[in-house]
Amino acid sequence: MFGPDGLDLGDLLRQSQERMAKLAAVREQMAGLQGRAESQDGRISVTSTAEDPLAEIKIDPRAMRMGSEELAATLQETARRARQDLDAQVQKITADQFGGTENPMDVLKDQDALKKSLTDMQGVFEQAGRQSQQMMDELHRKLGLRDTGK
Repeated sequence: MFGPDGLDLGDLLRQSQERMAKLAAVREQMAGLQGRAESQDGRISVTSTAEDPLAEIKIDPRAMRMGSEELAATLQETARRARQDLDAQVQKITADQFGGTENPMDVLKDQDALKKSLTDMQGVFEQAGRQSQQMMDELHRKLGLRDTGK
């Protein structure tokens, strides 16, 4: 189905449905992901999930000999690396799912690009809505279902 501007609304809908199916698959795969990291000395390990950045923290009793500042810094660094591991897994899943097409995770990293993309998408849907309404009005007029005021 083509709009007045030659825009293939059926193709646009099909592409949107394909993208949503891929996003659903990514979301399903992400549910079981866990990012993991271990401190250099192996005394602290952190597991990170999408729901909980600090899903699991294991501290070997020997780590308690560290000063509080060193322990805190080691925990923070290990947690950061666990999150990086999780992010890398998510990036791989989305790259595998979307292939050479635009990876939606890339857009999320750039807030300005995300805003522009959403604004562009809103414009496309508003235009499609106006075109659909014009087509319906024209059909009603041709079929004599609506008084045109003439």
